[in-house]
Amino acid sequence: MIVALVGLPGAGKSRIGRELAQRLGYAFLDTDQMLQERFGAPAGELYERLGESAFRDEETRSLREAVQGTDTVVSTGGGTVLRPDNRRLLREVRVLGLTARDPQLLSRLRGGRGRPVLAPNPADRLQALRRDRLPLYEEVAEAWFWTESAPSRAVDRITDFLALGHLAPGVYFGRGARRFAGSFTGFGRSLLLTQPPLADSWARSLVDNLRYGERQVTLEVVPDGEAAKDFAVYRNLLGRMASLAMTRDEAVVALGGGAVTDLGGFLAASYMRGVPLVNVPTTVVGQADAALGGKTGLNLPEGKNLVGAFYPARATLIDPETLRTLPLAEFRDGLAEVLKCGVGLDAELFEACAGWRRPPAGPALDFALARAAKAKLGLVAADPKESGVRAKLNLGHTAGHAVEAASGYALSHGSSVAIGLSAVVRLAEQRYAFKHADAVLGVLRRLGLPMHYQGDASELWGYLVHDKKNGSQGFRIVVPRRIGQCEVVSVDEEEMRELAVLACTPVG
Repeated sequence: MIVALVGLPGAGKSRIGRELAQRLGYAFLDTDQMLQERFGAPAGELYERLGESAFRDEETRSLREAVQGTDTVVSTGGGTVLRPDNRRLLREVRVLGLTARDPQLLSRLRGGRGRPVLAPNPADRLQALRRDRLPLYEEVAEAWFWTESAPSRAVDRITDFLALGHLAPGVYFGRGARRFAGSFTGFGRSLLLTQPPLADSWARSLVDNLRYGERQVTLEVVPDGEAAKDFAVYRNLLGRMASLAMTRDEAVVALGGGAVTDLGGFLAASYMRGVPLVNVPTTVVGQADAALGGKTGLNLPEGKNLVGAFYPARATLIDPETLRTLPLAEFRDGLAEVLKCGVGLDAELFEACAGWRRPPAGPALDFALARAAKAKLGLVAADPKESGVRAKLNLGHTAGHAVEAASGYALSHGSSVAIGLSAVVRLAEQRYAFKHADAVLGVLRRLGLPMHYQGDASELWGYLVHDKKNGSQGFRIVVPRRIGQCEVVSVDEEEMRELAVLACTPVG
């Protein structure tokens, strides 16, 4: 792995880069030092001697050499990002931004001696550099780290970050991942959305994290559950952002379950036509499914998620530690989404689920969550706008969403998906030669999840008709063919009505 460090002069790239390389057991290269070794003069002197254009040519040469190796930490010059070719090179490696407040930077630079880009007025020039270069740093940096504490503390934090599972671009998995939310929110205000159960627990520590570096944070507590995904709530939040004069580069942070990340995502997608979004899911449903893939939405009386947008988060931080405070019933409900991925996408994951005799914990839970997330992310990468294979993620959701809406959202999403999964595997057994319905139903039973809706099939039918997955060509559902494999099929009205009946029929 190549880790490149970018940032303003004085951010600590060389010192922290050297210590980070020692900690990781990597080689260390400093592009300014490479220039000095090549020409026998410090980078600042070379800048004046060669002129900016020739100096930047040599800087590009050094960067190209530095990123060719393996297991190396590379400290870059403050102006490296000015060249488009350099930014293209940096996009091929992991890039971390380092920053500190201007007084700290100026103190380290000792008034700008040996830094011609800061002459003649270091304070004014530093502000100008920050204004001009920050968008370019943001373009290439994966995450940001403040370096105002002792270098060893910054290295500790960076090392912990690099140890997280990197499931996909912008998606990180690991215990403690939530602590890095502030690395993705930029340098202005953040709007932190959460729900009542979290306002006095995880939200408190997250606010402290987001405020580091004197950044401003506004905490907004929205209604619990699906009530958050209401147009009145959404409208009030838009007004709140406008009253705070939030700009396009200031972030929405969604801390909570799928309802919060759906709401936060649509809010971020629509305010000023798009602001950065950071998801910190705190439920099993959120970590395995809802917070991944960029789908956002609000509910209508006619159905769930009928209004929304595809809007990928800048970062999604999946931290199993946040499940520690989740009520057992809600934790168990969320496992329906994990099981769905095993049934339809990942046979090895289903094998793990089939071995559960109680809700998993520790490494077993981490394995299941990461595996489910990777299964979903693989389909998302292949089909970002759900025009093809990504629709496989709707296994169990056709009847599940109808059940959820028919219950007035009294039934949780996880319980509704469990009922939808129960219905569709029985339908697949009857019509598509699926041979593993009993095994799937057995997992649902052992987890204590519901397997039928205690309502009328004719009522459920009305909600199925409005399902957003139906198209001009008729009804579509996802059915399992074998464990780990499913497909989207077109069905007639009779088969859809049968699905509604099965969803309301107890398992024999």
